[in-house]
Amino acid sequence: MQDSGFIQKVFKKFDKLDPGKIKKIMIELSTEKELYRLVFESMIEGVIVTDRDNKIILINRAMEEFLAIPKERAYSQQLEYCNFDPEVKGLLDDATEKNERIIDREIHLGRTNKAFTLTVLPLLHNDENVGNIIILVDITEKKEREIQLRQAESLAALTTLSAGVAHEIKNPLASIDIHIQLLRKEIAKRKCENIKNMENLLVIVKEEIDRLNSIVQDFLFAVRPMNMNLSRESINEIIKEMMDFLKYELQEADISVMLEFEEGLPEVSVDPKYLKQALLNVVKNSIEALDGGGRLNVKTEEASDGDVLIHIIDNGKGIPENIMGKIFEPYFTTRNFGTGLGLVIVYKIIKELGGDIKVSSKENEGTAFSIKLPVLEKKKRLLTYEEKDESKAVSR
Repeated sequence: MQDSGFIQKVFKKFDKLDPGKIKKIMIELSTEKELYRLVFESMIEGVIVTDRDNKIILINRAMEEFLAIPKERAYSQQLEYCNFDPEVKGLLDDATEKNERIIDREIHLGRTNKAFTLTVLPLLHNDENVGNIIILVDITEKKEREIQLRQAESLAALTTLSAGVAHEIKNPLASIDIHIQLLRKEIAKRKCENIKNMENLLVIVKEEIDRLNSIVQDFLFAVRPMNMNLSRESINEIIKEMMDFLKYELQEADISVMLEFEEGLPEVSVDPKYLKQALLNVVKNSIEALDGGGRLNVKTEEASDGDVLIHIIDNGKGIPENIMGKIFEPYFTTRNFGTGLGLVIVYKIIKELGGDIKVSSKENEGTAFSIKLPVLEKKKRLLTYEEKDESKAVSR
């Protein structure tokens, strides 16, 4: 690339240069100028260059987008044409009038609702200020990442603290339970008029201790990292075992069950114990929604991308639309009992297995949970004219 000294020498000898030499120099200068232009236009930072009278002499594509102004109309306009927010305009006026620098000042542009850093530098030529360079850098995503990082750090700290507190609660609960058992033995040794009433009171205390212990157990499960022992498994076999376990409970609840297993499904890499727990929690939700009886359909199939889908569909009371977005939130429950952590645990297990879970529901019509799990080795699929309609999996 040519420096300014070379250009000055060319000007001095211009009259003595032959046309061929002049043409070569002009081509080189044109190529160099085009390179500068490409670099300037390709920058992700927005840049405006003004002259000493605050007229715009250069503006790149990024700045046009930030300020929503067309370049062809911006040239030779005053800087005020850019219509900066009043606060930003005040900063620019002070900096340009006093020839001061602004370095990475965080600002917001109202029309974009984005965060930027503003830098204003004097444009110097032979130590004389001949204008200003104004640079905007979009830091919106960076700010969002910082917020997410702080939230993740806070959550990690809270999780550690909560797990410690829950553990400390669990120990005295166990101690209380042991002493209640000892107290029962002592009462049984003595004949007392109110012994029956005392027994009833102890039963109530024991039930409350068991309930608290269940809450602590679920909470610890929800916050602690999972140590999964993954193995190659057949989804159909896991579901069959789980449904056999629930067979009598479903009969007692007067729920008819339909199992639809697609044969030849590829194996998945899961921890059977954790997956059974997740599926069990979902089916238990359906049992509660089918208070008084109803239908439960458990279906497996291969998704269009080769993964495995599990659908658990009931025709129960459904989930109101206004609370659909809350069902995977901790401690949210519509029941008078339970910890409100059941679906949180389901969500955590499925995500830990690299899967996904979705739910669709209509009040008084039913609910469909769809769980997608990645397979170990996807089969090569041939192109066909028929595509599987996955939406049918959750329709009623």
